[in-house]
Amino acid sequence: MNTKLIRRGAIAGLVLATTLALSAQAAFGATPGEPVPTDPQVVTETPAAAEDAAPERSTAAEASTAAEESTAAEESTAPEETAAAEESTAAEETSGTDAPEDAEEAPAPEIALDISEISLDGPAIAEVDVTVVNDSATAMRSVAVTFEGPVGWQVAVVEDDLGSIKPGTSETATFQVRIPEKRPGFELRVFTAEATYKGGDGAGSATSSRAVPTAAPLDNLATAFNNVGITSESATTAGAFDNEGNSFSAEKLAAAGAGKGAELDVLGATLQMPSVDPGTRDNVAAAGQAVRVQGAGERLVFLGSGSSTAATGTVTVYYSDGTVGTGSIGFPNWSFHAADAHGAQLVVSTNGRNRPSGYGDSAYQYRMFAHSVPLDAGKTVEFVVLPGNSSMHIFAMGIAP
Repeated sequence: MNTKLIRRGAIAGLVLATTLALSAQAAFGATPGEPVPTDPQVVTETPAAAEDAAPERSTAAEASTAAEESTAAEESTAPEETAAAEESTAAEETSGTDAPEDAEEAPAPEIALDISEISLDGPAIAEVDVTVVNDSATAMRSVAVTFEGPVGWQVAVVEDDLGSIKPGTSETATFQVRIPEKRPGFELRVFTAEATYKGGDGAGSATSSRAVPTAAPLDNLATAFNNVGITSESATTAGAFDNEGNSFSAEKLAAAGAGKGAELDVLGATLQMPSVDPGTRDNVAAAGQAVRVQGAGERLVFLGSGSSTAATGTVTVYYSDGTVGTGSIGFPNWSFHAADAHGAQLVVSTNGRNRPSGYGDSAYQYRMFAHSVPLDAGKTVEFVVLPGNSSMHIFAMGIAP
C-alpha cells in the first residue's frame, strides 16, 4: 500500500518536472533537448538574436537617413525661400523708399511776399503795400507783417495784422515811408518785408526785399570807362593803369591775341576787348558803378587786372524780378603776384609794359585775368553794381550761358 503511493508520487513529480522544463525552454527560446540558460543577457547576445535585431537597427538608420535627407532638402529649399523672401522684402523696401523720394521731388508749398513799387522822388510820403500770398494747402493764422526801409528812413504802420489767410488767397499790409530828397549819383535803396505766421507751409516766417536805384544804370561797361590802361609803345604818356603812369602795351596785347576789339573765350563767356584806340579810356577803375548787363545764364564773367595785391570786392547783381544776388571777385596784381590769387584765372600775359618814358621792363610779365560770380538759375539780369575798389580794373564783362 505504501509502496504504491510512493510510486504514484514519484511519477507525478517526474511529470511536473518535465512540464516545468519544457515551460522554461519555451520561455527562453531554447530548442527542446538543449540546456536551458540561466542568464537572460546571454540570450540577447546569441547570433539569432543579433540577426533579429539587425533589421531593426537598419530600419532605424534608414529612418534617421531619411530624416536627415528630408532636413537637408528643407535646408536646401530654405535658402531659396529665404532669398526669395529677401528679394520680395527688398523690392517692398525699394518701393517704399521711392515714395518719399517722389514726395521730396514735388515742390513744397511756399508763402510769397510781394512789395509794391516805391518811388524815390522826395521829399515825400510814399505808401507801400506788402502782399502775402498763401500758396500752401493749409490756412495761415496769426499773420503779422513788418517792413523796413534804408537805415534812418522812417516807416509808419497803416495795417500790419492780417489775421488768417485761406489757401490760395492773399492779404495786403500797408505802410508809409518818408522819402528824403534825392542825392546826386547812383545808390540803391533796399526795402525788406517779413511775415510771421502759424500754419501755412509750416516754416513760420517768410521774407522778401526790393532794391530801388536812385538813378538809371549806365547803358554798358564802355560808358563807365574812366581809366587808361592800354597805350601804344610810341605814345605812352597817357597811361594811368597804376599810380605811376604805367600801362599795358597795345602791341604786345595784340601779339598775344588780345588786341583792340578781339574776342576772348573766358570761363564759358565770349568777352570782347575794348574797341577803343590806345591811349583812351579803356577800363573801369571800380567805384560802385551801376552798369546794365541784360541776359540770363550760369555766371557773370569779368576780365581785368589789379594795380595792387588787394584788388578784391563784391559784385551786386540785380534781376528783372526785383531780387538781388551778390558774389565776390578779385584780380591778382598785374605783375609780381600769383596768377591764381583771389581765385582768378590767367587769360593774357605779355612781356614788359609801357612807362611814361617808353616801353620797358621786358623781363617781366604783365597780365590780365578772369573771375566770375554765379547767377540765379532762371532769372534775367538787369544790371550789376561793381565793387568799390579803384585798384580793380575791369576791361570787359559778359554772361556765360
